[in-house]
Amino acid sequence: MSSNKDIVEQKAQVDLMVLQRVKEMGIAKKRELLERLGVLITKKITGSTLAGKPKRCSRCESADFWRKGHV
Repeated sequence: MSSNKDIVEQKAQVDLMVLQRVKEMGIAKKRELLERLGVLITKKITGSTLAGKPKRCSRCESADFWRKGHV
C-alpha cells in the first residue's frame, strides 16, 4: 500500500508531465483542450443535473442543496 507521501510525489510527477505536454502543444490544440476541460468541470460541478436527475437531500428531498443538519 502506498504511503501518503508516495501518492503526493506521484501526483506531482504527473502534473509535471501534463504541463510539459501542454507546453509542446500548438495554440489550436491548447484551445481544444481548454474547451474539453471546461465541459468536464461543468459536468463535475453540476453533478447529475445534466442527466436530468438532480441530487436530492435524503431527508427533505430538496434538489437545491443539502440542508444544514440533514446529512
